[in-house]
Amino acid sequence: MKLKDLIKDIDKKVSNFKNIDIKGVTFDSRRVRDNFIFVALKGQKEDGHKFIPEAIERGAKAIVVEEKTSFLHSDVVEIVVEDTKEALAIISSRFYGDPSSKLKIAGITGTNGKTTTSFIIKNILEKNGKKTGLIGTILYQIGERQITSSNTTPESADLQGFFSDMLKENCEWCVMEVSSHGIDQRRILGVNFDCAIMTNVSPYEHLDYHKTFKNYLQTKLKLFSEYLSKSKKNNKKAIINLDDKFSSYFVKAAKKAGADIFTYGKNRKSDIKLIDYRITREGNRIVFLRGKEEIEVLTGLKGIGNIYNCLASVAFATAYDIDIKIVRQVIEEISSVPGRFEFVNETQPFDIIVDYAHTHNALKNLLFSVRFLKPRRIILVFGCGGDRDKSKRPLMGKIGVKMADIVILTSDNPRSEEPREIIKDIESGIPFHLRKKYAVVVDRRKAIEEAISLAGENDCVVIAGKGHETFQIFKDITIPFNDKEVARDAVRELYGKT
Repeated sequence: MKLKDLIKDIDKKVSNFKNIDIKGVTFDSRRVRDNFIFVALKGQKEDGHKFIPEAIERGAKAIVVEEKTSFLHSDVVEIVVEDTKEALAIISSRFYGDPSSKLKIAGITGTNGKTTTSFIIKNILEKNGKKTGLIGTILYQIGERQITSSNTTPESADLQGFFSDMLKENCEWCVMEVSSHGIDQRRILGVNFDCAIMTNVSPYEHLDYHKTFKNYLQTKLKLFSEYLSKSKKNNKKAIINLDDKFSSYFVKAAKKAGADIFTYGKNRKSDIKLIDYRITREGNRIVFLRGKEEIEVLTGLKGIGNIYNCLASVAFATAYDIDIKIVRQVIEEISSVPGRFEFVNETQPFDIIVDYAHTHNALKNLLFSVRFLKPRRIILVFGCGGDRDKSKRPLMGKIGVKMADIVILTSDNPRSEEPREIIKDIESGIPFHLRKKYAVVVDRRKAIEEAISLAGENDCVVIAGKGHETFQIFKDITIPFNDKEVARDAVRELYGKT
């Protein structure tokens, strides 16, 4: 594509202009090839402007920057803009031919529930004969190709490329998780959404990045108020959890976006109204009203959070007139999503549950759901991630010791922080009279092994925080680590299995 067409209508200053034929767009200097355009992004840890020489050496013939470079090859076009994040999104969408205008896009935002809801909706669409791509926390799926996720919402150049690949694979839909970081960093700029879905919004999440809950909430709202509103699509839809105490903000934003609104929850005004549920070891029984019709579904998905994830999916299917028989079949067929209330079964006489819960609300809902299983004792293993919002650490410590019988505090992904310092932050929220209920085992593998060694018949060991993750991030190294596999190994060792 010609450079002139890629950068038209962008406020810019250009040096050495040549209307070259651009062969690719990237923000990663390692991916640059001949005749690429390289966009230098300023991140929290790295400044892409440092990698301009490498990009040019690899064949970049145009560079997009926020600061004029001190050197410039005569055969390289320099494009100075105010915001390279915004420029990258615009250029990427144009380079790939505005693929989101040809795909149907459902974007899901919320503190918890995005991943499971996206899996259910993808399955509903495919059961309804619509080939569907997936973008989310666990993986990106394009046709038969699966790519391990690096960010819940990829950078705009990658995202537009994935949309383009989905079209080549004859996908009609893409279901994507939309993170607050993805919204704030304009990774979804230029994405034409058909549908925006809100699962829930909890305080004390990503405050390390957003600084205040107000900022976090306002960022989440932009999916509706800005991106859905500016979408070129007709017949836009909004799916909103009416039980969430911030739902009114999303309803107002959806109305301004001109979307048809479909709600769910226990609230009497909900379009999909929850009227009864039961959580068991085998799964959830959910009874809801859809219009005047009372519907009961049994699903292998477990826990209170999954009741709402199922209702969100029913609301989506209702918005798009998908037969309730298809919806029921999908919900009843899905037994689990990786790392979400996932049981580890090595025929041990107690339950082991691995879950991604890494916020205080998610941990509270997880333990609340476990109580429905009526275990003799709950033995909880968890930590908190480093370089992330510290304010939720004491809250999680307090919830853990109040709702579990035994708590083992350990490491999560400490990143650049010292694991013991993170644990001290968690301990600060534990009431003095409950301090005998917990112990500290810094090594996560040993903590899981300790919890399993303590477990007796009908107990439940809950391993929270990392869920589907297959790694653990330290200051200078990332190591392979999988909570499920570590738990399996510990059970086999305990019972002499090989």
